[in-house]
Amino acid sequence: MSERRFEWGGLGADRGDYVTAAEALAMLEVLCIAQADLEVTTALRSGAAWARFERNERWALVSTPGSRWFSVETDTGHRLQLVDANSSKDQSAQLLAAYVDIAESYVRGDAKPVRGGGLGGSIIALDVNGRQVILTQPLSRRLRAMLGR
Repeated sequence: MSERRFEWGGLGADRGDYVTAAEALAMLEVLCIAQADLEVTTALRSGAAWARFERNERWALVSTPGSRWFSVETDTGHRLQLVDANSSKDQSAQLLAAYVDIAESYVRGDAKPVRGGGLGGSIIALDVNGRQVILTQPLSRRLRAMLGR
């Protein structure tokens, strides 16, 4: 097992292969070029790079601080997150590309929330490059839905 410790901000001496938020933003901006039919906004906010993909009322937001976690969240509150404190620059680029594909697929597609089992939640199943990707609502949102709030 690795002795490497998780460190916010890439401050450790052994973090040379890790991605900063500014580098992640540059990667996202390159990945967004292919999305000419979507409205795309990119920025750095609260130490994370993000890209918002929109078409009409539908949107998806991809965010990451670099090499530590990756997230896509939709206008319906569904999301997919990956926490990976050890991803290298190459792995981070691959993960960002995959998360952009998920966001693009959601915004362009006709996926709608489907009622899931337990705690009043729902799921969204997307076909992304021939693979099924499942987005879920966070527990707090499911609890609010169950309680009618």
